[in-house]
Amino acid sequence: MSKRYIAIVVAVAVGGVAVAYAAIPDSKGVIHGCRNSGSGLLRVIDSGQTCSASESSLDWVQSAGYEVFRSFGFSPPVEITAVSPAPAQHVMTLTLPPGSYEISTYVEAQKDSGNGVLTCFTFTGPNVATSIQRAAMGTDPGDSRLMTMSGTGLIDFPSGGTAELACRQRTEPAQPTGANPRINAADITAVRIGTITAGEDTSG
Repeated sequence: MSKRYIAIVVAVAVGGVAVAYAAIPDSKGVIHGCRNSGSGLLRVIDSGQTCSASESSLDWVQSAGYEVFRSFGFSPPVEITAVSPAPAQHVMTLTLPPGSYEISTYVEAQKDSGNGVLTCFTFTGPNVATSIQRAAMGTDPGDSRLMTMSGTGLIDFPSGGTAELACRQRTEPAQPTGANPRINAADITAVRIGTITAGEDTSG
């Protein structure tokens, strides 16, 4: 394991010097490389290049740590007046540079009277939500006047983008009654990760 780590560090340093104008790392912070199947030699390539038949591709992120982007806290609380099927009501937005992300959203809501169902979305594009959170609020069994909910999803932003938290009240199974729910606190956290590769589970 230690030999592989040393080889990667040296290859990155040499590649960065030898190819001064190449896109290394690429716009998502990913470094592309090729490992020779016989000698084990590792070389760094530009994002537009490919490995030879005697090599296997190897990608890794630029930093050993994580890049975290976060939007949280606001005052005063946001009262959710939007009711479906109307568009969800904006709560907060997090603007992100190009890259692939795991986006997590946290919501703390309060409803002082009546009953209803609150739904919150994390929108990352028109009609695209990486997560949807839904909770019943009120006095019915299992409901709560003050509650928290969270959701997580993945998104790829080749040119950058935004993650928007928006909420609304549902009209089914019944129209909401009493006071509108209030969002007392919210948090959008995005962790930049390696390139997202779509796959299909064929095991079942």
